[in-house]
Amino acid sequence: MTDWRDAVLAAALLAVDPRLGGACVRARSGPAQTTWTDLYRALAPDRAPLRLPPGIGDERLLGGLDLAATLAAGRPVAAPGLLAEAGGRVVILPMAERASAGLAARLGAAMDARAGFTLIALDEGAEADEIAPATLSDRLAFALRLDSVGRADLAGPVPTAAEVAAARARLGRVRTPPDLAA
Repeated sequence: MTDWRDAVLAAALLAVDPRLGGACVRARSGPAQTTWTDLYRALAPDRAPLRLPPGIGDERLLGGLDLAATLAAGRPVAAPGLLAEAGGRVVILPMAERASAGLAARLGAAMDARAGFTLIALDEGAEADEIAPATLSDRLAFALRLDSVGRADLAGPVPTAAEVAAARARLGRVRTPPDLAA
């Protein structure tokens, strides 16, 4: 189980530096999952998140032929997929435990190619073997287990969007000593 304070810190760090990749949030649909997601969205830069259904097809995800535009133009016209629209945005994958191996591989490849999106994988599995694919969770900086966090645990201080924005503005000036990075 993740302590709620640690979950708040993870949301703030991810909002400060989206290059961390994202978070896998294991929690059933409920107050803990909703509160964490709302907190992250309040702290992150203003961009409407994209929601990917776990069963999304390759054409909608990666792009393909726009049939109507192709017929109208008399030549092939490509339609961008959701990943092409995802740059600089938050991609939310609800029911990540149900994501196919193919979807996980495509999202992982896009993250490896630095597609510039932040992935929030909402792992809502009830059983121990119902988990988000490692292909995704291995690429995310934070693995949060909020399944035991109750409504009473959700209280406490949270950073403000202004504090996170100030930290984001200072991020480029942060230098890591070589001995610490090793």
